[in-house]
Amino acid sequence: MTRTLIVLALSFGLAACGGAAPSQTWKKAGAGDATIASDTALCRAAAQQQASRLYPHTSGNPGMSGAGMISAQQAANTDRNSAEIEIFNDCMQGKGYAR
Repeated sequence: MTRTLIVLALSFGLAACGGAAPSQTWKKAGAGDATIASDTALCRAAAQQQASRLYPHTSGNPGMSGAGMISAQQAANTDRNSAEIEIFNDCMQGKGYAR
Protein backbone atom coordinates (compact mmCIF):
# COMPACT_ATOMS: atom_id res chain seq x y z
CA MET A 1 0.00 0.00 0.00
CA THR A 2 2.76 2.43 0.97
CA ARG A 3 4.77 1.53 -2.10
CA THR A 4 1.74 2.19 -4.32
CA LEU A 5 1.22 5.59 -2.72
CA ILE A 6 4.88 6.47 -3.22
CA VAL A 7 4.74 5.47 -6.89
CA LEU A 8 1.55 7.47 -7.37
CA ALA A 9 3.00 10.49 -5.57
CA LEU A 10 6.13 10.38 -7.73
CA SER A 11 4.02 10.08 -10.87
CA PHE A 12 1.94 13.03 -9.72
CA GLY A 13 5.09 15.06 -9.15
CA LEU A 14 6.40 14.29 -12.61
CA ALA A 15 3.06 15.13 -14.20
CA ALA A 16 3.03 18.46 -12.38
CA CYS A 17 6.37 19.35 -13.98
CA GLY A 18 4.78 19.50 -17.42
CA GLY A 19 3.94 22.84 -18.97
CA ALA A 20 3.03 24.65 -22.11
CA ALA A 21 6.59 25.22 -23.25
CA PRO A 22 6.68 24.16 -26.88
CA SER A 23 9.49 21.90 -28.04
CA GLN A 24 9.62 23.60 -31.43
CA THR A 25 10.34 27.23 -32.24
CA TRP A 26 7.47 29.49 -33.21
CA LYS A 27 8.12 31.65 -36.27
CA LYS A 28 6.40 34.70 -37.69
CA ALA A 29 7.53 36.74 -40.68
CA GLY A 30 8.94 40.07 -39.56
CA ALA A 31 8.89 39.24 -35.84
CA GLY A 32 12.13 39.78 -33.95
CA ASP A 33 13.35 37.87 -30.91
CA ALA A 34 11.91 40.42 -28.47
CA THR A 35 8.47 40.28 -30.10
CA ILE A 36 8.47 36.48 -30.15
CA ALA A 37 9.53 36.36 -26.48
CA SER A 38 6.83 38.85 -25.50
CA ASP A 39 4.08 37.07 -27.44
CA THR A 40 5.20 33.72 -26.03
CA ALA A 41 5.08 35.05 -22.46
CA LEU A 42 1.64 36.60 -23.00
CA CYS A 43 0.23 33.43 -24.53
CA ARG A 44 1.78 31.24 -21.82
CA ALA A 45 0.30 33.39 -19.02
CA ALA A 46 -3.12 33.44 -20.68
CA ALA A 47 -3.02 29.67 -21.24
CA GLN A 48 -2.07 29.00 -17.61
CA GLN A 49 -4.90 31.20 -16.33
CA GLN A 50 -7.53 29.71 -18.62
CA ALA A 51 -6.43 26.12 -17.97
CA SER A 52 -6.46 26.72 -14.20
CA ARG A 53 -10.01 28.06 -14.45
CA LEU A 54 -11.10 25.02 -16.46
CA TYR A 55 -9.28 22.54 -14.20
CA PRO A 56 -8.71 24.22 -10.81
CA HIS A 57 -6.14 22.98 -8.31
CA THR A 58 -8.35 21.45 -5.64
CA SER A 59 -7.81 19.26 -2.65
CA GLY A 60 -10.08 16.60 -4.11
CA ASN A 61 -13.12 14.86 -2.72
CA PRO A 62 -12.86 14.48 1.08
CA GLY A 63 -14.60 11.11 0.82
CA MET A 64 -11.81 9.64 -1.33
CA SER A 65 -9.01 7.50 -0.01
CA GLY A 66 -5.41 8.68 -0.35
CA ALA A 67 -4.85 6.70 -3.53
CA GLY A 68 -8.16 7.89 -4.98
CA MET A 69 -7.28 11.52 -4.29
CA ILE A 70 -3.88 11.12 -5.92
CA SER A 71 -5.45 9.48 -8.96
CA ALA A 72 -8.03 12.27 -9.26
CA GLN A 73 -5.31 14.91 -8.91
CA GLN A 74 -3.23 13.21 -11.60
CA ALA A 75 -6.19 13.18 -13.98
CA ALA A 76 -6.90 16.86 -13.28
CA ASN A 77 -3.23 17.75 -13.82
CA THR A 78 -3.15 15.86 -17.10
CA ASP A 79 -6.33 17.59 -18.27
CA ARG A 80 -5.00 20.99 -17.14
CA ASN A 81 -1.67 20.48 -18.91
CA SER A 82 -3.37 19.34 -22.13
CA ALA A 83 -5.72 22.33 -22.06
CA GLU A 84 -2.82 24.69 -21.35
CA ILE A 85 -0.85 23.42 -24.33
CA GLU A 86 -3.87 23.65 -26.63
CA ILE A 87 -4.75 27.17 -25.46
CA PHE A 88 -1.12 28.28 -25.81
CA ASN A 89 -0.88 26.89 -29.34
CA ASP A 90 -4.18 28.52 -30.34
CA CYS A 91 -2.98 31.85 -28.93
CA MET A 92 0.31 31.74 -30.84
CA GLN A 93 -1.44 30.73 -34.07
CA GLY A 94 -3.96 33.51 -33.51
CA LYS A 95 -1.05 35.97 -33.39
CA GLY A 96 0.13 34.70 -36.77
CA TYR A 97 2.86 32.29 -35.66
CA ALA A 98 3.60 28.88 -37.13
CA ARG A 99 6.01 26.07 -36.29
